Amino acid sequence: MKKSLLEPATLGLLSVPTWAQSSVTLHGLIAGGIRFATNQPTTQGHGNKLYMSEGIGSGNRWGVKGSEDLGGGTVAIFDLQSSFNPATGGVDQQGQLFGRYAFVGLTNTRYGALKLGRQYGTGFDFIATFDEVQVGNQNPVDWEIFLLGVRFDNTVQYSNSFGPVAVEIHHSFGGKPGSESKGSTTALNAIYTEGCLKVGVLGQQSKDSANHNMYAASLGFRYEFSKATLYSYYIYSRRYAGFTIAANSSGGALANANIIGNANTEAGAGTQTKALIDNLFNFGDAYKPTPYLKFTMGGLYDPVSNVAGSQSGHIASCFGMADYLLSKRIDVYADSITACWAVLP
Repeated sequence: MKKSLLEPATLGLLSVPTWAQSSVTLHGLIAGGIRFATNQPTTQGHGNKLYMSEGIGSGNRWGVKGSEDLGGGTVAIFDLQSSFNPATGGVDQQGQLFGRYAFVGLTNTRYGALKLGRQYGTGFDFIATFDEVQVGNQNPVDWEIFLLGVRFDNTVQYSNSFGPVAVEIHHSFGGKPGSESKGSTTALNAIYTEGCLKVGVLGQQSKDSANHNMYAASLGFRYEFSKATLYSYYIYSRRYAGFTIAANSSGGALANANIIGNANTEAGAGTQTKALIDNLFNFGDAYKPTPYLKFTMGGLYDPVSNVAGSQSGHIASCFGMADYLLSKRIDVYADSITACWAVLP
């Protein structure tokens, strides 16, 4: 009897132990504080809440990253980052061990960088460039990124600079048998820099397990003065009726990406019949009067179409923050946030 075995073809990057011109770094960040919030839902209505919280600016993490100089301007890299909540010690990012980052890649001074694994989406990287807090860590100041998604599993990302234009593209594989598109995401951004000015454009498409589409686009602007920086961007997002995100850690289409779906409304599960359309605007500024003190202000406004059936609505938030650097690695800050949401008849 003659038997044959067909092995799948794989194109990948392999990280192996080496000893020459290599480095491995254990790194991390921890931020915590006490927060007071009003109008929080309770079983009897709404009330105030005093609680421990993660910081507004950066998520807590620890990780291991490394590099190996291969010569000729090429460096092999990897980064593994795990996220945690310092108030409880629990694991963030859907319980994924390395939910922030888990990638391996190559960088070259001429040909750019190629990374394979779980990593920030190209949309997140774009918004972080034009956001006054580089995308915050509390829902009232970071909810805009859920229109695009945060981190994506099974992702290949390429970035490079061509003169004053930096380009980044990523494709997240859906991994569904019989379809190359179901559960996939593709995004491209381009950012032009001229002196103190940055302007950019982004386009993105995602597909769920039934090939329902999400399309998004963004424009960004940033200008740096001697002590102040102005930030602004616009996000257009269209999620077609039925666009569904699989549950976190389920292995389903778009799981662990933190994109907002469009399958349910206030009327119940599976009742949305129209495309959900967001037109989000952000304006902010950061002012640094001394090397140790920084003031940041920003606001988000999003008129939403078809938020419940044919009804429209709006979401808005604004914040202010004063940040004082005690050293290069340690700072303390105070912030105030106001947010509102409404559905209009």
